[in-house]
Amino acid sequence: MEIKFVQKKPFYIFIIENFLDDSEYQSLDDNFPKEGIEDLTPDIGKKRSVDNRDDFYKSLNKDKNLSIEILEKKFNDKFCIDLLNKLKKEIIISRLVDLKNLTNLKNLYSLIRKPKLVQNEIKKNLIQKFLYSHFQRLFQFSYMYKGSFIHPHTDQKSKLLSLMLYFPSKNLENLSIGTTFYNSKMKNFYNNKNGLFDEKNNSTFNENFEETMTFPFKKKNLYCFIKSDLSWHSVKKLDIPEDEVRRSININLKI
Repeated sequence: MEIKFVQKKPFYIFIIENFLDDSEYQSLDDNFPKEGIEDLTPDIGKKRSVDNRDDFYKSLNKDKNLSIEILEKKFNDKFCIDLLNKLKKEIIISRLVDLKNLTNLKNLYSLIRKPKLVQNEIKKNLIQKFLYSHFQRLFQFSYMYKGSFIHPHTDQKSKLLSLMLYFPSKNLENLSIGTTFYNSKMKNFYNNKNGLFDEKNNSTFNENFEETMTFPFKKKNLYCFIKSDLSWHSVKKLDIPEDEVRRSININLKI
């Protein structure tokens, strides 16, 4: 696993190139869930998604959808723990904020102990609390259509790493419609929603945010970043044909 950093300041962004081989990519693409997507409730930016906490996802798993089998194999415990260990220094640096907050201090201490992946948070005995920390892995299938968008945000405080796989159609391949990143001095570790992106506040956004890069919508690479108080990112409003879908699989590692 070769981690290629494309940015280190103001927060860490990296790529693992050719993370999927041709066969893995094709199997995920062919088995990307299609049925019932129109019944999913869109969010404020009209994105539709399903993740492994949802009944829809659980039904896919019960039906042995091949995409889930491949995801669980690629992002197994060993891979996730190895990645957390490789990036331990960068993750700790990214979370050195608000050290007067007891929860944040406990989370920092958690990063020092031996990591263990769990499906749901479970009660630990005293020895377990001392020896290791629990982390969770979240899979999400994402669907975005013409006019969809995701407002700039920094992610909830529990998130450590965001990992993204893109599944472009022939018409969307390599377009600049991946995740967009920003440079801003506005710190927002707790991802507070403060109306900054309302139409009336456009000037505030323009004065305080500088767009730095957008990931290309490219096959097989794993695109990643580490959450911090400055990890501002978005998906800009999509200007794509009506019959196209921006499909991605998002994998989040959480504390």
